[in-house]
Amino acid sequence: MSGGLDQRSGQHHFYGWRIVAVTFLTLFVSVGFGFYSFGPFFKALADEFGGSRLGVGLGLSLFFLTNGLLAPSISKALTKGNIKRLMSIGVVLLASGFLVVSFVRSLPQFYLVLGSLMAVGSALIGGLVASTLVANWFVRQRGMALGIATMGISLSGVIMAPLATALIANLGWRSTFQIYSALTLLLVLPAVRLVVIDQPEDIGQYPDGDDEPDEPEQPTAPMTWNSALRNVNFWIIALAVSLSMCANGAILTHIIPHVTDLGHSAARGAVILSLIASFGVLGKVLFGWISDNLDKRAAMWLSTGLQGAAVILMTTGSAFSLLLVAGAIFGLGMGGLVPLWGTLIGASFGRRLFGRVMGLMSPVMLPLQTLGVPLAGWIFDAQGSYLLAFQIFVAGYVLSMLLLVFLKLPTVEPGRAMRGQATFPV
Repeated sequence: MSGGLDQRSGQHHFYGWRIVAVTFLTLFVSVGFGFYSFGPFFKALADEFGGSRLGVGLGLSLFFLTNGLLAPSISKALTKGNIKRLMSIGVVLLASGFLVVSFVRSLPQFYLVLGSLMAVGSALIGGLVASTLVANWFVRQRGMALGIATMGISLSGVIMAPLATALIANLGWRSTFQIYSALTLLLVLPAVRLVVIDQPEDIGQYPDGDDEPDEPEQPTAPMTWNSALRNVNFWIIALAVSLSMCANGAILTHIIPHVTDLGHSAARGAVILSLIASFGVLGKVLFGWISDNLDKRAAMWLSTGLQGAAVILMTTGSAFSLLLVAGAIFGLGMGGLVPLWGTLIGASFGRRLFGRVMGLMSPVMLPLQTLGVPLAGWIFDAQGSYLLAFQIFVAGYVLSMLLLVFLKLPTVEPGRAMRGQATFPV
């Protein structure tokens, strides 16, 4: 099989776009099933276990905490190769987690499954591994490739938010998790086993489908905790992205409860969440193109500014039309965040250090990233409103934009001489 692949050269037969397709699927399931579906599950879980919104929200924070703490170990494993094996293990663990969580009878049990099987499984097929795999295959077209791959996250929100709402209403939340388990195992595992290849050099190809390499890649020094923590760009990217993720996680998790609190139906709340995800699909492609062809830092400013403006709109009234507009703007800006995070890391540190840097960055981002969901729940429980929480998140977006002023990107990606303009698949 590999011998046949070795004969493929040129953009029309470039294997990298198959890698983008399989990472699209793994992100659809790992982030989309667990993250975008959490809103529809939110009230059902709170009612089932007699907990507050803070109590249920802590479960999602535990999920993110485990993901972040695992990231350095996963990134170290990525440097040794065999991404296919890591992703295969992740699929099995995540499918098992969905199945086991359908049988839990208390919040502590829910926390245990969410923070173990589901968190580990999601981490092994989620953002760090998927982004590293894509970054291995692309340099000049990395923004667009990451944008297309991470569309799986947003498209899952388009599909899964209303579908999960309907499934929970008709079958219950336990049966819905069981359906998730079956789909994960039957759809994702074969795709990973059949398609995933670590890097283009493994089959005689080069990044971006080039017929020949640029000048040979220069060796890069290993990235350690000490070297990372002394790097200014490392801290700026970590803080800027985690501030946005803090707010985004809370908005996505609490948007359906927020909409229903304003007097609208849960179905209308699901429409808002689906709209956010729909415009997130557009945002990923738009900001992927901007980062490849224009200025990466300006793209991040625009993405963050749109998110902040949308959250301000969410606090100015209760009309459904206003919430629709806010959701569209929020989704457009939020859609660019994950691919832009990857493009900033690649531009600052290079292809060979991409996974290691992202892995080291994840635990640094944890305190802020995990704060948003329980903070919003705590503020709601105390005040009966999300207003203060949303105002805090807007301040976070502003701080993120200010930090980016100090980001200094090299003119050429470290370890590589870049050439030509990007071309994209038709």
